[in-house]
Order: sequence, then C-alpha cells, then structure tokens
Amino acid sequence: MRTGDAIQHERIIKLFDRNQSAGVAAGLLRVRVEDEKLVGQYVTVKGRRLLNFGSCAYLGLNLDDRLKAGAIDAIERYGPVFSSSGAYTSIDLYSRLETQLEEIFEAAVIVPTTTTLGHLSALPLLIGAGDAVVVDAQAHSSIHLATQSLIAEGIPVRVVDHNDLEALDAALADLVGSHNAVWYLADGVYSMYGDVAPVDAISSRLDRYDNLYVYIDDAHGFGWTGSKGRGFVLEGRTLHERMVVAVSLSKSFGSGGAAIAFPNRALADRVQRLGGTMTFSGPLHPAELGAAIASAEIHLSDEHAHLMARIDEQIEYMAHLIKEFEIPAVSIDHTPIWFAHIGGMNDTLEVAQRLLADGFYCNYAVFPAVPVGHGGIRFTQTLYHSEADLAAFVECMAGHIADVVDSVDDGIDITVDLSDAADLASEHAIH
Repeated sequence: MRTGDAIQHERIIKLFDRNQSAGVAAGLLRVRVEDEKLVGQYVTVKGRRLLNFGSCAYLGLNLDDRLKAGAIDAIERYGPVFSSSGAYTSIDLYSRLETQLEEIFEAAVIVPTTTTLGHLSALPLLIGAGDAVVVDAQAHSSIHLATQSLIAEGIPVRVVDHNDLEALDAALADLVGSHNAVWYLADGVYSMYGDVAPVDAISSRLDRYDNLYVYIDDAHGFGWTGSKGRGFVLEGRTLHERMVVAVSLSKSFGSGGAAIAFPNRALADRVQRLGGTMTFSGPLHPAELGAAIASAEIHLSDEHAHLMARIDEQIEYMAHLIKEFEIPAVSIDHTPIWFAHIGGMNDTLEVAQRLLADGFYCNYAVFPAVPVGHGGIRFTQTLYHSEADLAAFVECMAGHIADVVDSVDDGIDITVDLSDAADLASEHAIH
C-alpha cells in the first residue's frame, strides 16, 4: 500500500470509529435485545418495549411456527451442527433445499453459508484473466470486498456512480472491446436507500454486448416479491444466460444461509466444487436448513401470493404516508426499505435518539453505511406492523425532522456536509 493510501485509510478508519462510537453511546448501534421471546413488531431494549423498524423479516416468516418446527426437527435428527466441510460430507437436507430453490428460480442453484461467502467463492471463479469489472458504487460492501481478490490478481475493477447508466455506458464502451468479458456487479434492491437497479436497462445492455455479464446481489429483493418469491431482479423474467443472481435466506425468507442462481449447471457445479469458501468454510447448521425448507414450502404454495399481496399493499400505504408527511425520502421505489435523508451525523443522531425516546427503534445510518454528509434514518416495514404502527412512526419522525433539521432536502439533491469531519473523510462510503 502506498504511503498516501495508508494515510487516507487511517483517516477513514478514524471517522468510521467516531461514527460507530457515537451510535453505540446513543444506544442505536450494537444493541442487544432483551426479549425472552420475540413477538414480531416489538423488541425490548434496556427494559423498554420498542416498535421495531429495523427488521429485514419483511414477510414475518422468521417467527412462523412452521419454520420453528422445521428447525427443531432438524436439530433433533442431526444435532445443532454437522461438523464437516461440505467438500467431504453434508446432510441430505441440502439436497432437498437445493431442489426447492431451483423450482423457485427455474435455474441451477448452490447454497453458500452467507451471501458474503458466496460472493467470495463465485466471483474469483467467474471472472478471470483478460476480463474486467464494473461495479456500482453502492453495491453491497460484500461485493466490493470480493473485488479485492480480483484486484490482487490484476483484473481491472472500475467503480461507477450509483445507478448511473451514462457512466455505465462509458465504462462499457471503454472496456468491452479490449477484454474477453466485462462483468457488471450491482444490487437488485439496495440495502440502505431501498432503491432498485434498472434491471430492464441492464438487460438491454446484455443484448447489446455479447461479452457483457451481470452479477447481482438481490439479498433484499428475494422472498417478498416475484413469482414464488424469486426476487426483484427475476420478477417477470427468466435468468439471462449471462446473468448470475445471489440472494440471502436470512432476510425475507426467514431462515438463514444464502443461494446463488446460475444460468447453467456447469457454472453452478464449478463454483460448488472449487469455490474457496464452499470448501474451507463451515456448513449451514441443521436448524437453518430445516427452517429454509419450511420457508421454501410456503413460497412454493398458494399462500405466498397472499403474503406478497399484503406486503405490496403495505408498501403502497407507507409510500402514501411518506408523501403526506413530506418525509425527505431518498427513494420511493416499491420496496419495504426506506431512507429519510438528514445530512450530518449530529442531526441524524438527534433524530434517531428522539425516535428511540418515543418508543421507535430504527437504523441510524451514517458513514460508512452511506457517503459522508448523507446520513439519515433507515427504516423498514414488515408484515408484523399494522397500519397504525406505520402511521404513528412516520408522523413522529416527520415532527422530529422538522424540529432538528433547519431545511429539509427533497431527497434528491443532497449536499455533502464535511464541516465536522473535513480532515477525516473522502466523499464515498467504505466498500
């Protein structure tokens, strides 16, 4: 690492530490819930019962009795852990889950332990010498982490501004003619702002460039939308022959683990067989597999369409509330993730603390979760919430934003505020 890079890295770490420490001290980060038994929309923190707007269990399946029963049965049969690398042996619950997921995706599937470990296995095997990478600036940190191994192998990695199709086109025009393959890496639903990838536009570029490939992390789009819950990216479309989609099973799906869908069996088998983390990391625990199988059964049944209709209706209601109370939302895309832009760390911290005092837990989000000066309140909705819960939260938040922030942005033209951290930060979040 060059001296200048090392100094900049140290400055970023100092800012990261400052922001994290402030959030921990305020009771907003690294929070331990004290509930003896979770009930859905509430968590108990320091003896106070709070409405939870920080959960990613969008369909409310993580506490479903059928998932619990599947987990318990798997533990009774196989114990809490099957202690072996999957390269040698694994329990047959994997086979059952893989079959179910392939029915959901209509594609070849492997099951990593987490999406992060999945990326670390898949990307170094999919992308090789003579290839190039273009990655969205706000793609999940786990994708940017996986690109570090590609950079170490001398593969060029170019970061483009978030959802900027002109920047993407410029990068593709520069790279496709001089590389064997160009891989575009992005998210389907972005975990902080709740905005979505322009999948139709990306698909049109797949048609335009024969050597363009796409790898998308749809962790937050999987489960609550798309036929059988196949996710935002594959909603209304089949998996393109040059597209790979990774998802999490620990969010809307309610169980644990991850899945990666490939356009053909050969690619899936290659990553399964040769992926470093598929060989040298531990397996999914039996309880996670048992719960995932139970969740997959729900997704493959008629019930899932009803769950999806309920979350769709609830998202529309939240969008209505955000407009009615003039919340400075960065995005109003149709997802269960929302982000109210505040600006600097201090104001963001103040709004989040006031909401906590009023009985609402939500996500205080500043650098490095978002770029410097783009801090705000990230909040999610689940089927555990009633319309009254949503309305009470949004009304309360609107009042606190108006009290704390001198002038509220419209959520589009965000001004970067470096007044309290000018010597510590770049303009971009850590990836």
